[in-house]
Amino acid sequence: MDDKKWEKLAALGGVVFVVLNLVGIIAPGSPPSADDTNDEVLKWFVDNASGIKIAALMPGLSIIALVWWFGSLWRRMSKAENGNHRLSVVALVGLAASGALYLASVSVVATVAIQVDEVGADPAKFFYVLSAVLLSMAGPFLAVHLLGVNAIALRSGFLPKWVGYLGVFSAVLQASSLLGATTDADPATLLGFAAFITWSVWILVVSIHMWRTAEVN
Repeated sequence: MDDKKWEKLAALGGVVFVVLNLVGIIAPGSPPSADDTNDEVLKWFVDNASGIKIAALMPGLSIIALVWWFGSLWRRMSKAENGNHRLSVVALVGLAASGALYLASVSVVATVAIQVDEVGADPAKFFYVLSAVLLSMAGPFLAVHLLGVNAIALRSGFLPKWVGYLGVFSAVLQASSLLGATTDADPATLLGFAAFITWSVWILVVSIHMWRTAEVN
């Protein structure tokens, strides 16, 4: 397989990442709201244990696709920076840190689902909120990743300008999702969801651009 075909396959990694994570969001059903009691949160874990376990598999699998995708994106960023790598490293560190927090958040929810027969209502609510806080803490790191990539894009043009501005907008939303680390109110959850959707759209657009512009290097 020539280099161009590998580049196209890597570009599709971003699409796979988004699809798997959407499955992961849908599988557990509607999540508890801020007004739900501890007993209602525990009931959600009991009723949706299988879906939660499926949802836990999706991020782990999706990370494989995302790393493959970012490898090709790194190659393009490196060329755009003429081998300097300053912002490329910033983007890499931000993505790695956010990914670690994301997987930690998923792991907390999955652990409760696995041990649901041993967990009471109070611990179930506590760990559910903990998972949400961990996910919120990933937002600023993801914002760093997005700002690093799109700063290079806006400066060098290796991505279309409008894609760069979309990425900056997504970075602002990701940073704002840190609000979820201070409250479990529903608006904070909705803000985090909006940040994820915007980032997913950006990934899909970048993936399509990478696929269309793949070349032999």
